[in-house]
Amino acid sequence: MISNQILQNTIEGLKSITRIDLGVMDTDGKTLATTFPEPGDYENAVLSFVESPAESQVIQGYQFFKIYDEHQLEYILIANGGSEDVYMVGKIAAFQIQNLLVAYKERFDKDNFIKNLLLDNLLLVRADLCSAASPAVQL
Repeated sequence: MISNQILQNTIEGLKSITRIDLGVMDTDGKTLATTFPEPGDYENAVLSFVESPAESQVIQGYQFFKIYDEHQLEYILIANGGSEDVYMVGKIAAFQIQNLLVAYKERFDKDNFIKNLLLDNLLLVRADLCSAASPAVQL
């Protein structure tokens, strides 16, 4: 899971480049990070979007996008506006956040590997190495 601070820094950076307000919500409609000047009440719209089969949708003048982590819906991204440019920026932002999810998961896996190595949990390290090795490599 990405911290709210990382999400906030990411969408603030994207807003500074694109000048389009963005917001990241959890699947319950709670705001995690936003660049909107005034807090909005998006909870009902987010909840209805979560239940819909659509990957993206325009609701009340905002573009909504689903962000997944290994086929599990994690976040809803909201971009202010309904134009094609806003759609493109929203897709880029959703892609960026989805890649952050992957990067943080990989970092967590590497951190656990190093901790096990440093704590002398060699059986766990050996199991990690064996699972990562090809069938031709024997330890």
